[in-house]
Amino acid sequence: MAKVTRRSRLNVPPQRVPGTVMAVGRGVLVSLIVSLVAIVFLSVVSLATESLFIENYLRYIMVGVTVASIFIGSVYAAQRAGGAGLLVGMAVGLVYVLISVGVGLEMTAEPVSLLVLANKLFAGIAAGALGGLVGVNL
Repeated sequence: MAKVTRRSRLNVPPQRVPGTVMAVGRGVLVSLIVSLVAIVFLSVVSLATESLFIENYLRYIMVGVTVASIFIGSVYAAQRAGGAGLLVGMAVGLVYVLISVGVGLEMTAEPVSLLVLANKLFAGIAAGALGGLVGVNL
């Protein structure tokens, strides 16, 4: 005969954080790590060589590093989430851009124009969406 067990209110199993939120957090963390590694590499190359190429095109190189790191983080997050790659990737891109703009505002007293902010948000969300779509299909 089966034993009947009762659960009290205090013996309720803990609520789990949805996997999507954790995947987005890990994707943002991967994006930040990729960015930091790329920045350190570019700094070492810039210091080791006296190439004017890096100095002249540093702004464009950093945009490429940012887009690539958002893409890589979104691929990682979409693979971890297992579904909803478009939304997960867009969330990774949005959070990454908000963190990078926040850090940039703290480091410099320079105001950010609305057009520049909108451009960064669009590029980050687009790179994240593309990475999320690729990550779900891998």
